[in-house]
Amino acid sequence: MSQFEQTRYNSTLVLYLSVILNILQKQLDESSQCPLCQAAMFWVEAEEYEQDVQFQECSHCQHRVFQDHKRVCHCISCTEQRKKMIKQARQQEQKKNQIKDDKVFNLEDLSLMHKLFLLALLDDHVHENIPHDEFVHWHAIKYHSISPHYLFNNALYKELLHLGILVIPEHLDEQQQIAYLRVRLDGYSDPSLFSIVQQLRHWFYENLSMGIPYKTTEDVKNVLFELLYQEIVQFMQMYCRTWNIQIAGNRHFQQFCYKLLDGLAVGQIYYLIQTALEYLYTQKALQPRNESFINTNLLKKTLEQYRERAITERWETSTLPRPMNLPLSKMSQIFLYRFLSYDERIFIQPIWKAWRKIEPRLNFFSLKRCMNCGSNDLEVDYDATDYVSLICRNCKHQDHYFTK
Repeated sequence: MSQFEQTRYNSTLVLYLSVILNILQKQLDESSQCPLCQAAMFWVEAEEYEQDVQFQECSHCQHRVFQDHKRVCHCISCTEQRKKMIKQARQQEQKKNQIKDDKVFNLEDLSLMHKLFLLALLDDHVHENIPHDEFVHWHAIKYHSISPHYLFNNALYKELLHLGILVIPEHLDEQQQIAYLRVRLDGYSDPSLFSIVQQLRHWFYENLSMGIPYKTTEDVKNVLFELLYQEIVQFMQMYCRTWNIQIAGNRHFQQFCYKLLDGLAVGQIYYLIQTALEYLYTQKALQPRNESFINTNLLKKTLEQYRERAITERWETSTLPRPMNLPLSKMSQIFLYRFLSYDERIFIQPIWKAWRKIEPRLNFFSLKRCMNCGSNDLEVDYDATDYVSLICRNCKHQDHYFTK
């Protein structure tokens, strides 16, 4: 609708309403001001179908304030406001319908990394004896040591929002950083936050006796490499922070670190990074800001040269212990120490050596089936270091296995 047509429509509407109301008396009352434009108001006495109607009308914008609160004003401003409210209501209704149509994930179908992140995010805040609501207050905990560093924290949070696993309530916007979990649990579409966290604790804290959070052992290995890589990024950020220099990881640096992790321990990579960063700092090659990943690329190139010389000249790479002032994130504590039942040795021995001890048990629990009926719904009856007894919840058959 053009501006001319809109003005014509508004004038017609005011004229139509004036015809309906039979104006008996209209008197200017300068003591009253319009709540919209602050102009003086008329006091109007009228009748509608032989009923008395009294109201105030603005001398400038025709806004009306009725004595009878059931009546509404039809001035230009009030009409536009109602249109805006109707439009917002329609948008909210469309958003509700869209959310209903979107896929709702089962908790067990989430990736291992997302399950681990959710547990690390909520484990300290959701307990029976601690008051809590059903929301994830990201603004209050986003700087906590949930993952090895803030950039990884934020990336995982954004992934969950994008997938619709975390949903921001309709009356809030993304800037307020409050969301709720939208997943199914045991067939229920709206489980409590406590029941979700309790299920995650069963998966990660009960030594695989209460179910497993992964599909294959390859899932576990991928998360292990990802977490150790993020620990490496945290180490180099801590080192550069003392010089007020920015640094971060990128895809190419991650691929290079994965190759190093195939043959070296994390502590050996710490030593290489420390040596390379100190060399680059003394050469004044590092920039205060890591624009276009200039510092990251310089570090990667220097590490590649070190590694090539080490292989060619058969150097023995020293191992740097994990610094005591480097906080171990909640995700790393849960995954490395609780779920994998490992200790600090994970940082001072090559991953292939640690994986050789970890994999057999993980692989056994990912493939186990009842020998009688084939069900994978099994309960651990007895669990030793290399021996497990399982009872099938379906047919009550008991099986005994050696896990090594």
